[in-house]
Amino acid sequence: MTPGGRAWWAPTRPIGATVVYTLLALGWSWPLVAGLGRDVPWDLGDSLLNCWILAWHFHQAGRLLRGDASALADWWHPNIFHPSPYGLGHSELLIGQALQGAPVYALTGNILLTYNVLFVSTFVLAALGTFLFVRAVTRDGTAGLVAGLCYGFAIYRVNQGPHLQVLSAQWLPFVLWGLHRWWDEARLRHALWAGAALALQNLSNGYYLIYLAVLLPPYVVAQVATRRRLGDPRAWLGPAVTALVAAALTAPLLHPYLRLRALGQPARPLAAVSHYSADAFAWLTANDQLRFWGSRLRLMERPEGDLFPGLVPIALSVVAGVLIAVDRWRTASGAPVASVSSPAIRTARRALAAVAAVLVAWHVVAIVLAVFAGMQRLRLGPLTISMTGGARLLAWLATSAAVLLLVSRRARAVLRDEPSRPLLTFAALAAITVWLSLGPIIHVAGRASSHWPSLYGVVYAWIPGADALRVPPRIAMVTAFALSVLAGLGVAALTPRRGGTVASGVLAALFLVEAWPAPVPINLRMDPAPLAPITEPLPARPADHPIARALATLPADAVIADLPFGSLPYELWWQYLSIGHWRARVNGYSGDVPAGFVALKETLAGLPKDSDEAGRALHRHGVTHVVLHAGAWAEAGPPQQLREWLANAGATRLATVGQTEIWQWPEVR
Repeated sequence: MTPGGRAWWAPTRPIGATVVYTLLALGWSWPLVAGLGRDVPWDLGDSLLNCWILAWHFHQAGRLLRGDASALADWWHPNIFHPSPYGLGHSELLIGQALQGAPVYALTGNILLTYNVLFVSTFVLAALGTFLFVRAVTRDGTAGLVAGLCYGFAIYRVNQGPHLQVLSAQWLPFVLWGLHRWWDEARLRHALWAGAALALQNLSNGYYLIYLAVLLPPYVVAQVATRRRLGDPRAWLGPAVTALVAAALTAPLLHPYLRLRALGQPARPLAAVSHYSADAFAWLTANDQLRFWGSRLRLMERPEGDLFPGLVPIALSVVAGVLIAVDRWRTASGAPVASVSSPAIRTARRALAAVAAVLVAWHVVAIVLAVFAGMQRLRLGPLTISMTGGARLLAWLATSAAVLLLVSRRARAVLRDEPSRPLLTFAALAAITVWLSLGPIIHVAGRASSHWPSLYGVVYAWIPGADALRVPPRIAMVTAFALSVLAGLGVAALTPRRGGTVASGVLAALFLVEAWPAPVPINLRMDPAPLAPITEPLPARPADHPIARALATLPADAVIADLPFGSLPYELWWQYLSIGHWRARVNGYSGDVPAGFVALKETLAGLPKDSDEAGRALHRHGVTHVVLHAGAWAEAGPPQQLREWLANAGATRLATVGQTEIWQWPEVR
């Protein structure tokens, strides 16, 4: 038994909670657990890309450990997009995930098992970190358990099943937990832990690096201010240590991104960012993989636009808002206050506060109705109220709130226990992240709205690196965290009341129902039409694949061109198989491509047409070997034409592996 009287395995203790979250993660991702070493969840798209990135890190680390110091020099230059440098910088670096997965890969050599352990761990660690943070804030293990459930299994995770990098948001709650412990105890280890967690989060996903750079500074200021410690140097010391540790660990590893930008890699155009931005109605649209909501809530379909967070987190957030606000108001009304104001002035202040409170409530309702219901005006009898001016509504909301705080002692008093019940902090965080998800041009119900200002546009223009991000809605993971903390506050407010613990348990179960996607897709294959589909099993160890074994016998400085060129399913497949040989390739797939790659793709994808230009392109890119995958075509004609072209160009067939032929490309004469 623990000192608090509860067994260590109880679900409201860290170990017990971890067991619960682990079992739920395995159930949530069923049937993945039945094939952890041979399958991948969802599709063979970004999952294979991420396996390749992780394997490249492990390969380079292995070289370094064997005494090959040159591994450091070419770490950022993997075997794709030859001869373009810094190929790793065209996607997420996944350094945080590589550090986690290295022991698994070192013990097993199985990249699929490593990937899947990382996949499952994102759920468990996200839930555990939130549990620890909310339990520390509320002193309530049940609140922590439910909050961890809401974040670790947030509905948004279903939308991002193929994207390990987006799922890897597990370090954020550990950052806030460390900072909270610093402000409570002022122990250096907590600030150092927060800094290490922030570095891991930065190095797991570039989106979160930018988002947290925007959101953490105001969070820290708000926390210090509500603790009334703005003039206390120790209150700032912990966050400063956290920031310095995170910067020291993160900055050197951003080198490939900085070099690509220096070499002319352009920013994401606003049109592309706007295309992937969320419509406001995305927050009312659920992913079709969800067993409960998937067929019931498909209001607007848009790329990466299934952002519905679930009814239970919203309901618990409302419960938190109501119960905490009522409790704070009652506490404030009973507090003694010295006043030298005349009765008339006090009456006027109360009247002004009442008007300001009504205006705050009205403008919150108006903004919600305008954004999430598409309403442009509200008719109240003979009165018609316009709700099209988003900037005006926001300005009135801010002004009304400021007036309320200025004239009302009760309104100011409700902030006094914000550190222990951070209702307004996380409500503001949820609102800001929803606003940011809408991107540089706000869309409501499929229509662009010039009446609503874009917060994301400011971030895009002023925050370094933000113009490299393509999908603003990925901030929805931070929204899910904010709602999870609010849900925990709601549970903490419920549990002291009669039946509150039972109600919290019922709501937690209902959340699992609405967030449940199992059975999830496994090994979904993309259609490469007009080419033939890929039907062979996914190898857990690409080095065992016959094609990889054959290519591994080529000289270490060989440069390969795989044909057919440019088919996404095949490019991903061959890039994954290259884990088994690591020979340089002019082919490649990533989140972006180097300058000139699109032109090369157009040239080589046209083969056997434009064969002369294709030959010159292969020479320009230093190709030494062409790998002709004849089985990729549904008909025999195209590969036969390519054989004839290769022979006429002076290439020599070196080997045949099944339906794959390895040709030595002639040197430039």
